[in-house]
Amino acid sequence: GGMGKTTLAKLVFKKIHSQFDFSCFLENVREVSSERDGLLCLQRKLLSHLKISSLSIESLDQGKERIQNLLFNKKVLLVLDDLSSDIQLEYLAGKQEWFGPRSRVLITTRDKHLLVSLGVCETYDVQILSRDESLQLFCQKAFRREKHEEAFIELSKRVVQYAGGIPLALKVLGSFLCGRKASVWEDALKMLQQDLQNDVYKTLKISYDGLRDTEKAIFLDIACFFKGSPKDHVTQILKNCGHNPLIGIDVLIEKSLITDDGWHLGMHDCSR
Repeated sequence: GGMGKTTLAKLVFKKIHSQFDFSCFLENVREVSSERDGLLCLQRKLLSHLKISSLSIESLDQGKERIQNLLFNKKVLLVLDDLSSDIQLEYLAGKQEWFGPRSRVLITTRDKHLLVSLGVCETYDVQILSRDESLQLFCQKAFRREKHEEAFIELSKRVVQYAGGIPLALKVLGSFLCGRKASVWEDALKMLQQDLQNDVYKTLKISYDGLRDTEKAIFLDIACFFKGSPKDHVTQILKNCGHNPLIGIDVLIEKSLITDDGWHLGMHDCSR
């Protein structure tokens, strides 16, 4: 969460949408789908871009049929932002045959395995920002320009190190510290070590809330005791505790909650 998947998808959409007969960006699919008739609302929003005044949808199956019948001969660009289940795809873009030749469906998600199960053609793993990129983004928010003020050099570096290359964290922290005195920054940095800014915390917590109870337990064990430990060592301890660590650790890696360098398990500081 907070890595900039939606921002990147919007930029791609804006750049290429004119090359298609029909284009639609469906944002926050996971969140909207969780609401009453949420998927139905997304189907209606998708078809509303056709601007057919008499078009109505009363059920999900009817929506599927309308999407197929009205878009099968069009070159379509569809972005499904923050997809969290195959059911959402089934009702919004179930098969390639729903759309005309050279159509493209772009998906953003927190779950790498979901992309595998859907059989996507290509995947792109969004990377954290480099130190220089992080400092530039932070300065845009904290000082409203791309360079830091001399009096804040070391403080800015500390904030950037804490954010660990996550764009959302850099934006929120930069906006929070903007216009404040250096002495206040010192106090704020101490506070941030104990209480991550709320907007960042809520975004990161979405991934955790989507876990099963057993996966949450494994995540918390790694966060509290095993960050940086050898994977085989952690796996054996978790197995002795009655967990199923092989699948549990795989799921956490797929959801980008932990990392595996081939030997040790890691975790971003903001996730802790």
